[in-house]
This record gives sequence, structure tokens and C-alpha cells, in this order.
Amino acid sequence: MAKKKKTTTTTTTSNFDIIKFCAFWGLVIAAVAALLSFVLALLGKCGVHIDWAGRIIGVCNTVSQIALLVAVILPAYKYVRGKNNVYKALFWVAVILIVLGLVGINLAF
Repeated sequence: MAKKKKTTTTTTTSNFDIIKFCAFWGLVIAAVAALLSFVLALLGKCGVHIDWAGRIIGVCNTVSQIALLVAVILPAYKYVRGKNNVYKALFWVAVILIVLGLVGINLAF
């Protein structure tokens, strides 16, 4: 009589669902920000002068960068979590540089 092998699998659907959630909403927020930026730029090309359009376009670009950054940081952290300390340090340095870049962009407004 052959022995039956039991296979057990563990799934972490809650973590994966959070990543999918952030990726989806990051994409949606970035798309809305890009559309708003496009419409304002198109109005400027058509001769409609809006004094605050440049500021709105800048804010939309910043919001889309933040949304996509959140969607990328979660899977990147999951990848780095099991790696050497060099990868972890590189991850945190990259995150800090991106945050400093976003702060610098926001100071320009």
C-alpha cells in the first residue's frame, strides 16, 4: 500500500491583498492626477490662462508620485525582507532619497 503524502500550503492572502489594493488605487490616483494635469495643460495651450494651473499640475504630479511610490514600496519591502543587510540598507537609502526628493519638490511650490 502506497503512503499518502500530505502537502500543506500556507497562503498569506491578507498581505497580498493589501499590495494589490495599494497597487490598484495607486494606479487610479496616478491616472486621475495625470488626466487633470493633461486637461489643465491643454487648456493652457488653447489660450485659457489659469494663474494657478501650474501649481495644480505640480500638486497632481506629486500626488501621483506618492501613490505609485506606496504601491511599489510594499512589494519591494517584501522582497528585501529575506535578503542580506546590504539589500535592506539599499532599500532604506532609496526610500529616504525618494522622500527627500518629494519634500524638495513640495518646497518648490
